[in-house]
Amino acid sequence: MLVRRSSKIFVVVGVLFIALAALVRFVLVPTLSKLPGDLDVNPVYEGTGTLLNAQALQAGDIANVVASDVPVTIDRHIYVSSTDGDTALAHDDITLAASGLSVPSNHTYAIDRKTMDAAAGDSGEGVEPHSGMTIALPLHPDPAASYQYYDSATRTTVPMTYVDSGTVSGRDVLNYTVEAKGALRDPAIAGPLPPALPKSLVGSLAPLLPADVQQSLGGALGQLADPVPFTYTAVTRINLAADQTLGSPIDAQLNQQIIANVEIGGQLVPVMPVLSIDTALNDQSISDAAASAKSQAMQLNLISVVAPIVLLVLGVLALLTVILRRRPRAIIQSPAQRENLSVR
Repeated sequence: MLVRRSSKIFVVVGVLFIALAALVRFVLVPTLSKLPGDLDVNPVYEGTGTLLNAQALQAGDIANVVASDVPVTIDRHIYVSSTDGDTALAHDDITLAASGLSVPSNHTYAIDRKTMDAAAGDSGEGVEPHSGMTIALPLHPDPAASYQYYDSATRTTVPMTYVDSGTVSGRDVLNYTVEAKGALRDPAIAGPLPPALPKSLVGSLAPLLPADVQQSLGGALGQLADPVPFTYTAVTRINLAADQTLGSPIDAQLNQQIIANVEIGGQLVPVMPVLSIDTALNDQSISDAAASAKSQAMQLNLISVVAPIVLLVLGVLALLTVILRRRPRAIIQSPAQRENLSVR
């Protein structure tokens, strides 16, 4: 009676372990294999830049209009403020800082937590419409996939070009390049830039311009309106190393130019860059990103691979124990009994 009762217990335990293995693998793992709701990181880019001094420009201080090779930093605060199923409200707050200059540019995206692309049908208040990757690639990014990148400066979507694989700070990465060019549409960047300048001031800028621009501008200056209207073009180039497991950025270089243009004879003529930066993630940001990716990848592997296997093995062992306990045992006979059987 005791044997039967223990066998029933082993059957129940075995089935329970197998059910838990299935629950972890097919319910819990898909739930956890997406953008975490507690994401909060602060990567920092460092480098140099050429900057337009708007105050000097307005004052006619031509000698100090352009500051070259100025140290610059770009502080990014990337975090998720809320989630709703597979949709996350993600924020990318960017601040460009240099001597005497601080340009914040904050963006809020509704992101699909699995694909990392725009969440379908979500256009809530304050959410920036977009298409393509913004803060990271999806888990286990595919080098053969045609990922798109959303450029916030031009508010356009451009291809991400896969280059090769590599290693950064001990993490296997996929390397991509991105290039976007178009009219500047980020109001946070465009806001401080002058929409027009007096014709006399534009003429005084001529010695600072390339020879071909001086020639084009000089010959047409008399025909331009006063003040001279300006438009701005943004050119962004990014080199990105994304973690092969998590899709999160481990290393990145950012080169960006904002170019002032005037229209001459129906064509836009680039006059000068009002902002030109060449930056890369600093060593601390790379180290932090690699360490975080390592920790998250270990947790993901533990939950998605190790835990289901262990639970499945324990369940199978429990059922095997029941089977072995139920096998008929061989009858042990005494020598006298064996002799009687042989006589018969």
